[in-house]
Amino acid sequence: MELKEQILNYVPFNEQEKTDKELLLEWLSEPKVFERENQKAHFTASAWVVNPERTKVLMIYHNIYDSWAWIGGHADGEEYLLAVAEREAREESGITDVRPVSEEIASIEILPVSGHEKKGKYVPSHLHLNVTYLFEAPEEQELFIKPDENSGVMWIPFDEIKNKSSEKWFVERIYSKLIEKTK
Repeated sequence: MELKEQILNYVPFNEQEKTDKELLLEWLSEPKVFERENQKAHFTASAWVVNPERTKVLMIYHNIYDSWAWIGGHADGEEYLLAVAEREAREESGITDVRPVSEEIASIEILPVSGHEKKGKYVPSHLHLNVTYLFEAPEEQELFIKPDENSGVMWIPFDEIKNKSSEKWFVERIYSKLIEKTK
């Protein structure tokens, strides 16, 4: 199923998702919206990777945001965002045994990104048009950091996320929603 159809079929969980769904559908008609060269907004995919008991989530210590955060990345031309989310889960954490719980979208959100330096180049403030998928993975796997993007990888119990992430908006609006939807 193509992304537009997936988003059209997605039933919003709350007011944030209802509003963001409408805007995501509008952005789909913009040029180069699946490429980061679109400096206003571009599609990204996140992997909400939980343990089989659904009590912990796999998070990375994101170097740019200086905070514990979920796993995800840029579409970079790929329109099948489930594959993007799975690739990012593997690349950013080192896990190999990870599987999507469903091919359906778990969450949608438009995420503000402040201007920052990446690989010696300034990246202006922009929006990530994000689609999240739910994944499951066993905790026993060896974890590896990806030094150019993160400096830590660990399983965090749901009730400790608020103490680990310094991104208040993500904790209150995104992670709390994902926790509720995951249980």
